[in-house]
Amino acid sequence: MKKDTNLLDTQDVRAEAATALTPNATNGEKIKALRTAQGMSMAELSRRASMSDRAIRYIEAGEREPSVDAIQKIAAALGVTTDYFMDDATFQKELSDDQFYADVRKKYGSRGVAQAKKIKEQTSALFAGGELSEEDQANFIKEMEALFLDAKEEAKKFTPKKYL
Repeated sequence: MKKDTNLLDTQDVRAEAATALTPNATNGEKIKALRTAQGMSMAELSRRASMSDRAIRYIEAGEREPSVDAIQKIAAALGVTTDYFMDDATFQKELSDDQFYADVRKKYGSRGVAQAKKIKEQTSALFAGGELSEEDQANFIKEMEALFLDAKEEAKKFTPKKYL
């Protein structure tokens, strides 16, 4: 039985990249290790991922955490799945968060996004050391998101027309 050489190459590259990483490696460190193990320059990765050189540099340096969209593009450019960077449950949660913030940005602008992020952060802090299951926490956060959107819609009624 012949093994797929592309699969073996990818496994070898991933193994080489893994030797340079600590167990708590950031996504930026994982990207850099995998990129260098493949002998790829930052410019080549940015071209393949359709991202700017600066974005790749910031992510690899740990100055910026990649968005779900960036993770998808980088994973495809490096020939790995998004699981290399985060488990599927985390990926789906991040994807859901990105969609929520995109919807908020469309309706309420960057100020609305900042408010939503602050509320979400404070809501998540409520669970520190708590005993709620992951599912219950996710449901609670979804409910808080819905309440936030309802409150923003209600506030529109009292906003002067010149600001709408």
